[in-house]
Amino acid sequence: MESVSGEMIVKANRLVQAKMPLSRVEHRIVGMLISQLDRDDKEFSFQRLYIKDLMDQSGVFSNNLYNLAEDICKSLLEKKLEVKKYDKNGKREYRGISLMDECRYKEDDAYIRAKFNDSMEPFLLQLKKRFTMYEAGYFLPLGSKHSMRIYELLKMREDISILRMTVEELRDILGVTDSYEYFSQLKAHVIENARKEIREKTDIHFTYDIEREGRTAKRIKFFIHQGGEERPEKPKMEDRTEAPNIDVMDVFLSDLTQEQIDALSQERLDKLHERAAQQAEQEVPNRSKSVKQSVTLQRMKTLWESL
Repeated sequence: MESVSGEMIVKANRLVQAKMPLSRVEHRIVGMLISQLDRDDKEFSFQRLYIKDLMDQSGVFSNNLYNLAEDICKSLLEKKLEVKKYDKNGKREYRGISLMDECRYKEDDAYIRAKFNDSMEPFLLQLKKRFTMYEAGYFLPLGSKHSMRIYELLKMREDISILRMTVEELRDILGVTDSYEYFSQLKAHVIENARKEIREKTDIHFTYDIEREGRTAKRIKFFIHQGGEERPEKPKMEDRTEAPNIDVMDVFLSDLTQEQIDALSQERLDKLHERAAQQAEQEVPNRSKSVKQSVTLQRMKTLWESL
């Protein structure tokens, strides 16, 4: 599907994973404000968001938005984000942040004038690595706030085409820890709805596997697809003449949860891969490249588990 806007929304990955208790219209407003930012800036300034532009870019036309603008400003000022990360020892750190510093609306002007809280700077400005970028024109028309959040999460891992997370993590990020008591309800009303809407309205789509322990759904592995591509079928055993080449780093990361990935610095990840490759070279020095890749992957997993 072609995007209706070339404006880009850029967020630090930690912000994509944050718990953000926003309504659908609030997600759109925050997304549009972010798309106006220059991420090379060192501090926030006031921004303007015209109600008409909001309706045009989201494809939702309602004069009621003008009447609700003041209430939306009040609500945004009350919103707080919950950001979690892990320290060098793997211990979880929690941080609560107010989203907006100030938000104004003057009826005659028909625009919202807003400024992000300074504490949001590490998540939106001066971003050099571990950030997610996507077009506003795909994000804004999504009709469900859950579809919006799932789309962001998928774009975060689009480069390796797989996102694996626990059901608990997904519930926490979507803010549905107290909703959809049974996983079957979460699947039907959130995941499946998002799957259909994201396919219809954005540049990607997804399929997924559910990993269970007994009968309980514990983890979800999302497979992220471009355009019309589908998840490839696994080759039959009789069709295999040699083990295929694999991208060791991508396959290794695909088996980790997003929280585990964020706990790994790039330097630590590179050293892990280097040690594993050295071990593979010592163990199977005269074997093919694909065999060495397979052994490297196995050793990376072993080293990771021993950390």
